[in-house]
Amino acid sequence: MRSLLQTTTDATGGSPLVVTLVLLGLLLTASLSLAVAYVVVRGYRRNRNRGRLYLAVGLILLTTGPILIQFVLTTFTAVSPVGRAAAANASKLLGLGAMLYAIYGVTRPREATPPNEADDSNRVRR
Repeated sequence: MRSLLQTTTDATGGSPLVVTLVLLGLLLTASLSLAVAYVVVRGYRRNRNRGRLYLAVGLILLTTGPILIQFVLTTFTAVSPVGRAAAANASKLLGLGAMLYAIYGVTRPREATPPNEADDSNRVRR
């Protein structure tokens, strides 16, 4: 029976099995992040609440962004480990900033509030 993994492959980070499991875990993390962001964007389309849009962007930048940045820069460029870490951390910081803006910075439309029953200023005095 043939092995699914090549045992003669040089893998950085350990055995080919460990490297494969780590890559599958990263792929699963990125996929779940994109799935959650998709659900949040659907909610944005339904309600047109900009906070949800910023939340989705923040989630992608916080989870999927660093994974893709690390993978692309490691595989296709000669960027140093410090440069890769700086780029991934910048993505995380932007994602956290977008999420904080979604929570605290986005202004929500004001709803009409019923007059306060305890406020006597609107009563007609007889």
